[in-house]
Amino acid sequence: MTINQTDAGKWIRLKGKTQHGKNRVHQHGDIWLVVHVDVWKVMLRSRNKTFKAGGEWHHDGRWIKNGIDKNFEIVEINC
Repeated sequence: MTINQTDAGKWIRLKGKTQHGKNRVHQHGDIWLVVHVDVWKVMLRSRNKTFKAGGEWHHDGRWIKNGIDKNFEIVEINC
């Protein structure tokens, strides 16, 4: 599934395809916010603050390839 510019600000559901992707979904959840959309990549932010750095909890940020990422599959948009 491909993300469009109009999907920025929407929540999506990810599914891990590889062990790496499955681990990230397990660690940070399957619901992510679309922060920025480029032609070939999408910047995502986890729904919850899932890791601690410097004594504070933070959201995970992640770039994925738009429509063809080897680690993640987009299974739902605007969830």
